[in-house]
Amino acid sequence: MSDDIFKEFDRIFREEMKRIRKMITELTNIPAKEWERFTRSDQPMIFGFTYRWGTGMEKPEIRFFGNVKPKAPFGMSIEDTVTPAYDIIDKEDHYEIVVELAGARKEDVELRVKEDKLYVKAKSPYRTYEGVIPIPADALKEDIKAKMNNGILVVYLKKTGEGRRERIVPID
Repeated sequence: MSDDIFKEFDRIFREEMKRIRKMITELTNIPAKEWERFTRSDQPMIFGFTYRWGTGMEKPEIRFFGNVKPKAPFGMSIEDTVTPAYDIIDKEDHYEIVVELAGARKEDVELRVKEDKLYVKAKSPYRTYEGVIPIPADALKEDIKAKMNNGILVVYLKKTGEGRRERIVPID
């Protein structure tokens, strides 16, 4: 059983490495005029990913962050907005969503909830952040609290206690 997990991790890691190699290869094929557009930008090129495969997950979760986005024709573009890195921490009676917004202050941040998503926008003197974060199904969306300290936003969502219950849907 544990060998299967390591084989799957190895397979996913190899796929990601192929994708990164492909992106690097595409970078070397960018015409000089397009490359100048990237290097002249006063914005830093930020690209990263987080990888998580927790207990009970069928497959790993890979999230990308930064301002470098995949785009045709050369495989990437540098955006004015940065997708923030975040993590959802499952506590016993609540969730904590930790969002990295380096350089942003409390008054720079706009936080909205719509349906099952948390929308984060922040504008600091150095960069602009925009992100959409999925809210766990058993989180109470009506009772949300948030705190900001040194560029780290922590959003607290209480659990409903209902979880992802299955129910039979009647067919008319």
